[in-house]
Amino acid sequence: MEQIQKIIYIWLVRFFSFFSKPLPTKNRIVYLMSFPKNDNGFLNALIEENPKVEIIILFEKNCVEEAKRFEKIGAEIVPIFSSINFLRKSIPIIMQSKVIICDNYFPFLAGIYPNKKTTIIQIWHANGAIKRFGLEDPTAIGRSIFDHLRFKKVYKRFDEYIVGSEMMGQVFINSYGARKKNIKSLGNPRTDIYFNQKLIDEKRRAFFSKYPELKKKKIILYAPTYRNGLKDEYPFNIQQLYEVLGNDYAVLMKKHPHVLTKPVSKNYNGFLYGDLGQYQIEDLLTVTDILITDYSSVTFDYTLLKNAKRIIFYCYDLEQYDEVTGLQKNLKNWVPGKIVKSMDELIMQIKNKQNSEFDEFNQKWNTYNDGRSIKRLIQHIKELL
Repeated sequence: MEQIQKIIYIWLVRFFSFFSKPLPTKNRIVYLMSFPKNDNGFLNALIEENPKVEIIILFEKNCVEEAKRFEKIGAEIVPIFSSINFLRKSIPIIMQSKVIICDNYFPFLAGIYPNKKTTIIQIWHANGAIKRFGLEDPTAIGRSIFDHLRFKKVYKRFDEYIVGSEMMGQVFINSYGARKKNIKSLGNPRTDIYFNQKLIDEKRRAFFSKYPELKKKKIILYAPTYRNGLKDEYPFNIQQLYEVLGNDYAVLMKKHPHVLTKPVSKNYNGFLYGDLGQYQIEDLLTVTDILITDYSSVTFDYTLLKNAKRIIFYCYDLEQYDEVTGLQKNLKNWVPGKIVKSMDELIMQIKNKQNSEFDEFNQKWNTYNDGRSIKRLIQHIKELL
């Protein structure tokens, strides 16, 4: 039944897309938003520098507040989580646009009729990739032939992929079947903030103003990726960390938005800070001395910061995660930090005073991220209008 519903939905998109095709193309930019606060200043600059261009944000349910913020500075906003409204209003908007910018995979694109006057740009929601996705995702192997046909149709809709390195370009070639001519090495726009030292200093001052007791401590940020089936579990032993590290350290917990954690049973005042919902991960990275993560793309952002000292990859389920979710090839050879699988190994690496080396990693994965990516991308978009 679910498969039939998907097929019907795509055919409805094709129907509305077909009858919208004769409509004239407008000097319009559409931004398809599925991740809140992912653009890191790109949309603000795009709206500010294109006052005579119609900019419409089509947003999913988790981005309502984010979309309203851009409405206040001149963008038109349209929700896409209502099927009827989406088909009747959003499809014609898309079909009449010269540039469509996507931050993710959008299934409905499989039903859109290609328009030679329209350029669909994928900017993605991460600067790099540790996990596999798309054609390389192990979970896709068991999907139906109809699913695979839909996946490939969506991938073919992307005319351009904006990347910060040849490495990420190759990921899209492998994962989405992109061609080299589709890869635009303009730099990832979400990374520009990591080169804005004035903004970084402001974020640091704001954080330490609220938590002055942390100024003289080594700050550890734990930021794992999403794991199915582990929504209510702490992935490491807070008590053991507290006993070994003591008052010289503080641990900030910033879990993936989809991971819900139960309250900590013991009070670790001055050591564990878990209620950090008011801070974006970008804010916390600016005060972090040691980043503990696993398969999260936060790695690629943190290495750009001057305050970045060490990354430890706590991959206690490495083999299982690789089998179920999938990891990029030769992961152990290129991640910029030690991979550990137990609490004892983790603590040993935390106490190790040797900092990580990020230069070689950044040369490979952050090649074109230099603080001017937004400027280059906006100029490129202007040339497409």
